[in-house]
This record gives sequence, C-alpha cells and structure tokens, in this order.
Amino acid sequence: MSRTIPKRTLRGLAAVATLSLTLAACGAGESDDTSGAAGEDAQAASVEEAKAQVEEWSKEITEWPEVTEIAEPASLKGKKVTIVPLGDQIPVIHGVGEGEKQALEKLGATVNVCDGKFNPTSIADCLKTAGDQDVDYVITNFVDYDMVPAAIDALTKKGTKVLVGSMHRSDKAPDSENLAFFDATERVALLYEAMSTDAFAGQGEETQPLFLKLMDSSTTKDASDRMIKKFEELCPSCESSSVEFTTANLDKLSSTVSAALVSNPETNAIVVPVDTFVPPAIQGAKSANKIDQVKVYSSSSDLAGLQRVKDGSQASDLGTPVIFEGWKHVNALMQMASGEEVQPADDLVTRAFTPDNVGDLELDPKTYLTDDWFGTGYQEDFLAAWGVK
Repeated sequence: MSRTIPKRTLRGLAAVATLSLTLAACGAGESDDTSGAAGEDAQAASVEEAKAQVEEWSKEITEWPEVTEIAEPASLKGKKVTIVPLGDQIPVIHGVGEGEKQALEKLGATVNVCDGKFNPTSIADCLKTAGDQDVDYVITNFVDYDMVPAAIDALTKKGTKVLVGSMHRSDKAPDSENLAFFDATERVALLYEAMSTDAFAGQGEETQPLFLKLMDSSTTKDASDRMIKKFEELCPSCESSSVEFTTANLDKLSSTVSAALVSNPETNAIVVPVDTFVPPAIQGAKSANKIDQVKVYSSSSDLAGLQRVKDGSQASDLGTPVIFEGWKHVNALMQMASGEEVQPADDLVTRAFTPDNVGDLELDPKTYLTDDWFGTGYQEDFLAAWGVK
C-alpha cells in the first residue's frame, strides 16, 4: 500500500481550473448571445482573469506536486544508468538531464549521457552502446518510441530497463516489464495552453497571434493544437494564424515567420513554444519589418530567454523548472525499477517571468541549472519517497 508524502496543492493547476470555471461562468446566463454590452463585459472579465492568472504564475513556487511513497524502493546504488536526450544542445532538454543526474547520484547510481542530436541514427547508436556496456537502466528524454522502436526493443530484450521519458505509450510498443513510459503529454499541453493565456493577458481582445507549431513529436504536435484551441476559447473574436516547423528545419524558421507576418499584416504577437526557437522568430519579424509591432511570448526560461525579457525584446517567459523535471523523471524510473506503475505527469508547474520580476534574478549559466529562479522544497519529498535517509 502506498501513501502520499506530504500532499501539496499545486497552485498552477488549481488556478487553471479556476480560470476555466470562471470563463465558463462568464458565458452562462439567460442568453447565449455574446454580442453587445454583455459580450463585451464577458470578454473584459476574461482578460482580467487571464491577467490574474499570469500574476499568480509570476510568484516563486512554494507548493509542489505531491510525491507518492514507493512501498519497497529498489536500490540503484552502484547501478549504471544512461541518459539519452533527444538533443542535448537545447537548454531545457540539457537541464532536465542535469536534474536527472543530480537525483541519480543521490541514489548512488553511475550516470552517463549520450546525445541523440535530434537524429534517429544517433539515438539508435546511443541505445546500442548502452546495451554493449551492459547498463542497468536507460532513460530517453523526449524521444518518441516510434522513432527508434527496433533499438529500444533490442535493449529491453537484452534485459535493460528502458524508461521512455516525457512521452505517452506508443500503440506499437510491446508489453514488457523492461519498458515503461513516463507520460508528460498533459503537462506539456497545459504549458502550451498557458502560453495562450499569457499572450491574451498581455494584449487582451486586440491580440492577433502567430502560433509556431512544433512538430518534433506527437507530444508537441498535440500540445500545439491545444495551444491554439485554448486561445480560441479565450478570445473567440480574435484572429490568429499559425505555421509548422521542426527542430530539424530550424534554418527555415526565420523565412517562414517572415512570410507569415507579411501574409497576416495585423499580427501583433508571436507565440513560440520553446525559447531556443525565439531568435529565428525575431529575425523573421525583423525581415518582415514587424519587429516593433509584435510581442514575443515563449516558455522554458533558458538563460537567453530571461535575458531577452530583461532587455525588453521578449514580453514574458513561462519558466520550466528543469531540475525538478529531472527529478520527476528519476521518480518515474524508481517506480519502474520497484515494480510499481509509472504515474503520468498531469500537472502544470511553471513560473511566469516578466519585466516585473526578472530583474531580481541572478542571470548566469550556473544559476540556470539550479532551483534559484523557481523555489525549493521538493527534493526532500522525493528522497523520502525513495527511502533515502
């Protein structure tokens, strides 16, 4: 029997739920007509609710998701673990890996990282090398199972336990005690939806955004769709446009954004899913002579992103506490290793960085890989759940 160590109320998720209920209430009444004064009042209320939500997100995180104790924690002391990120050059992906290493070292494991370089062949090579080295566990970060199914299957058949991190279970994946999925699709989707709320809060009923849809995986595709749907719910009268891109064709993103802005000249916001992709988006806005017209909203809060918020070239940044995310991945690995069901990540954990709070932060590469920008208090819960004294 498992028990919860100590339960905490997640303010971000609760606030999202409150916002949804409030918006629903704004639409309720004796008539479905949203035209005229009643419609304007409802829309104004929606804007105020979005602003209040972003204000709540901007506070330091003091309430973290609950951690469920593992009944009989497996020992990882002396075990070999290989981390295979989709692409380690992306700061947020690298940061999650750093969090994983910190947590695994607390458990006494030996950790190696093999960069997948956004290339299926490189990822497969990393997995084969892990098998050749007889590692005990492999965590893949943001890698779709369907990208390298044969390589993953070869590892699990060999006896290596593989955790597919931040991805939902593939329909093609075999049932195996050596294969598990840490499904973070809902958390990612909630973050993408939050970016729509952020942009709407910033510019209200006048918001005309260009959404950049990241098509790297099924997780980012679905999250991008929910991002746009959320905005349409927040502002039915607003116009928006979108373009699709992948990390592999990042060199074309600037020209794609430029063309989209020329085709949609009234666009006044660009919503970018990850900070890494903001520079080419800004370059595209400059090429289209729209840089003074558009505000940029993004997420992941890498160092460059927060520096842009500070200097005014980015409106805001919804932060991802990467070290915490790494600990969450290791918690999923511990659940798998201990024979328990791997629980999905279905809660939003973010901090909104704006010109109002970013000036108080120490902005340097070392601090990015700490909890200083977000808040502490979760590590003790994980260690207690894992039986670490």
